[in-house]
Amino acid sequence: MLETRRIYKKPAIVKMKRIIKRSVLLGLLFGLIFLGITIRNEIAKRNYPRVSGQGVISDLNQLTPDTKKLALEFLRRCEEEGLNVKITETYRTQRRQDELYAQGRDTDGPRVTWTENSMHTRRRAFDIAKAGDDPYGDLEFFERCAEIGREVGLESGHYWRVKDSPHFQNYKWWNKFIY
Repeated sequence: MLETRRIYKKPAIVKMKRIIKRSVLLGLLFGLIFLGITIRNEIAKRNYPRVSGQGVISDLNQLTPDTKKLALEFLRRCEEEGLNVKITETYRTQRRQDELYAQGRDTDGPRVTWTENSMHTRRRAFDIAKAGDDPYGDLEFFERCAEIGREVGLESGHYWRVKDSPHFQNYKWWNKFIY
């Protein structure tokens, strides 16, 4: 009859392997954190045109390069389809975002934003309107713009549970960690 033998590993070897695995994982984690911080610092060094005042900013040059590229493609496609799109706002200073957030809460007026931490303040969002009369009343206009935005890689507020049809943003999950 065959006798099966159990092989027992020495406890010290098992502990050492665990320590090595944990060290490797911690090293990878710290490496990723360092990489993220380095990328974030490089992005912060970009020279955006200086913003004067605290009013509405509608300059595409104030957006991140990848967001600007998507916005230009979006505008080109809208123009091809005969949609007369006007950019109404791009980058927002934190001061302006705070003022908009206070509207309807601490100051008079309707609520126009639900967050103090907007993609506008990260230079990754822009708002549009229809040029001409009734800039926000044409639902078909905004539906078609939302479709075009989705096709070029933008997220449209038109598809949100609480609609914000004029809003478009360059949202990628990984941007949370580096921007």
